[in-house]
Amino acid sequence: MNKVKYTLDRIEEGQYVFLEHPAEENQLLIPAEEITGGIVEGDIVLISKTESGYEIERLIEETEITRDKVNSLLEKLKNKK
Repeated sequence: MNKVKYTLDRIEEGQYVFLEHPAEENQLLIPAEEITGGIVEGDIVLISKTESGYEIERLIEETEITRDKVNSLLEKLKNKK
């Protein structure tokens, strides 16, 4: 089973839009009814295709590290003004 790392970019028109991590060049659309378990925008996940749909594993620690880096960069930008 091939697992690919994605970031949830947004949810629009009943679709979860995932961008391949970290390059964000490829996207994967999954209908909202196929998603269970509180994934929010910015979450980093591993996704594999199964016979019955998709298997999604949240990478909580990696997501937190990435959010901390982004917040730090935003603070630096705010302080430059």
